[in-house]
Amino acid sequence: MTYPRARTVLLMIDPYNDFVSRFGKAWPAVRAVARRTGLVSNLRRGLALARSHGLTVAYAPHHRYRRGSFSDRRFPHPSQILQKTFRSFAQGSFGGTFYRDLRPAEGDIVASEHACSSGFSGTDLHARLQEKGATHLILMGLLSNTCVESTARSAIDLGYHVTLVPDCVAAWSPADHAAAVEQTYPLIGHAMLTLDALRAELEAGKSTHD
Repeated sequence: MTYPRARTVLLMIDPYNDFVSRFGKAWPAVRAVARRTGLVSNLRRGLALARSHGLTVAYAPHHRYRRGSFSDRRFPHPSQILQKTFRSFAQGSFGGTFYRDLRPAEGDIVASEHACSSGFSGTDLHARLQEKGATHLILMGLLSNTCVESTARSAIDLGYHVTLVPDCVAAWSPADHAAAVEQTYPLIGHAMLTLDALRAELEAGKSTHD
């Protein structure tokens, strides 16, 4: 497998404090799976790996709650109702801030916010990636079976090569996570690699400058 460095992007999905920090509103719900997969540590390692190999890093952030969020939606999704109820990822709040070890650096792509699940839907993510000439995406973040899976499906529809990393994602429940990584990911992704396997691919020189 070849990862052309100039055209490969690590796409971080929703690494907010509300998901990743132990003080986050959603952490109690995601904690069991996150601890099982080593999520927080692996996201740190995955980000460092991408930067060390000169890959572009992009962020696909979820909608940050604001007063009046989703009031224009005739049929709000249950996740949007949940976000409105708990004011998750509120704009300007701790919960709506990127986790301290996973923050964007200068030169990273930070796309506009997605309102429901796919990081591409209604956002400028595809346009920003095309400006970089991206062809290969490596997805990490939350949640395994919603935003990560939906973003992967959209990316494939748009013609990207998609790599999914099952120990760099987490979900509300072990069953949700297992359904995604054991059943869905192998069917929709071009590659599914653990973080260690991804590191081996990159460090074996299978990423190129082309």
